Amino acid sequence: MKVILLEDVAKLGKAGEVKEVRNGYGFNFLLPAGLAEFATPAGIKQSERVIAKRQKELETVATDAKTKAVALAGKTVTVKMKAENGKLFGSVGREEIAAAMSAMGIEADAESITIDKPFKELGTFPVEAKLGHGVKAAFQVTIEAA
Repeated sequence: MKVILLEDVAKLGKAGEVKEVRNGYGFNFLLPAGLAEFATPAGIKQSERVIAKRQKELETVATDAKTKAVALAGKTVTVKMKAENGKLFGSVGREEIAAAMSAMGIEADAESITIDKPFKELGTFPVEAKLGHGVKAAFQVTIEAA
């Protein structure tokens, strides 16, 4: 039985793909759960358009990630914090680094920034940002006293 997936199904495929499944799996699970519909010629053409559109969107997102990586690679992001004797009052984590990046004009989600643990002292530290689609950017974070 050929079906068009309406949603992503684990170990089967992504939404919009046309798959050949066993009759029992299709009739007893996929169709009643609303995860798939019968593959008709018109539906197959529509799914091809959806897949092509999704591919274009993924290419655009990947290009944006690469552009951000080039803009960020080798840069130094400066964060100013209150400190005494080289120790910070508080710590510098992903959120503070993302805010400093935004001030520089580079938008990045705090979740994409990879650090082992928050920084608690002044200095320069290496940081990596995972921007999606396998694109990573390495940069430096400099923490200065305010």
